[in-house]
Amino acid sequence: MARRWVTVKLGSLLLVAAALLLAGCGGDETTGFEGANRSNGKSLFAVNCGSCHTLLDAGTTATIGPNLDQAFGYSCRQGFAEDTVYSIVHGQIDLAQGAMPADLVTGQDAVDVAAYVASVAGKDIEGCNPSGDQGGTTTETTSR
Repeated sequence: MARRWVTVKLGSLLLVAAALLLAGCGGDETTGFEGANRSNGKSLFAVNCGSCHTLLDAGTTATIGPNLDQAFGYSCRQGFAEDTVYSIVHGQIDLAQGAMPADLVTGQDAVDVAAYVASVAGKDIEGCNPSGDQGGTTTETTSR
């Protein structure tokens, strides 16, 4: 009886270990923000996203979804880092709520689109410095 119990427990442990290994092995690997191909992201944005979103750099003027220059212009002006905007955009691509179709871009393509949008959205808004050194909206005043 004890031998059978050990065999059952060992078999259960092997099944759990195999399931964990398989769970970690599925799906595409992605480069993340730093290794994203922004040129590919721009092309994918134009084809998959530009019919709904306005983005000056991509030359799109649609009004179904949010205007991404307006949506992220304030964040840029306040000095938010591109990787923060990237995380927001990538999360919205994954979430795909409302009229936004699910799985429009996935995997590395989603990373590339999110990195592209983060690198250009709102950069034409006054007070946003595309060099990444926004410094917020402080203004110098001289009183003498």
